[in-house]
Amino acid sequence: MANIKSVDSLKGHWTKSQLADRKEVQENLKNNYDSIDEEIPEELQGYAREEWLRIVPLLKKQTPASNLDRSQLINYCLLAQTVKACQEHITQDGLCITTDKGIGKANPYFTMQDKAIKNMRSIANDFGLTLSSRAKIENQKVQQKAPDDPFASFLEGEAS
Repeated sequence: MANIKSVDSLKGHWTKSQLADRKEVQENLKNNYDSIDEEIPEELQGYAREEWLRIVPLLKKQTPASNLDRSQLINYCLLAQTVKACQEHITQDGLCITTDKGIGKANPYFTMQDKAIKNMRSIANDFGLTLSSRAKIENQKVQQKAPDDPFASFLEGEAS
């Protein structure tokens, strides 16, 4: 999901057709999909609830997140709780544990945490929650700006 730039703030050379299409997309996102409900889902407890309270208001402000995205956001919050719980076990037991047979092996909570982090990253990219996904959005904005045209500057200077 990308942060959609308002048609009114677009720069550059856009045809009337392109602007109309873009405006229609924006209106459809705004009008055809209910904005995400901030009510905390029942299945979220503890840290997952805290993450919901932290992230949903930001998403409502920055993205066209809708109730269709709700299950993905619930998953994201549950994964955040999993990462935190795994970290508590890793902090308590260490990265390596000793089996009943006296053999050292990697703490299984590290593997679970790693999988949860990867899944979180995937969801976070969809919502523009990572630095790289936000950079892509900002890069798109920069590319939409009109390129510097020295000849246009010259002509504007002549007109003054």
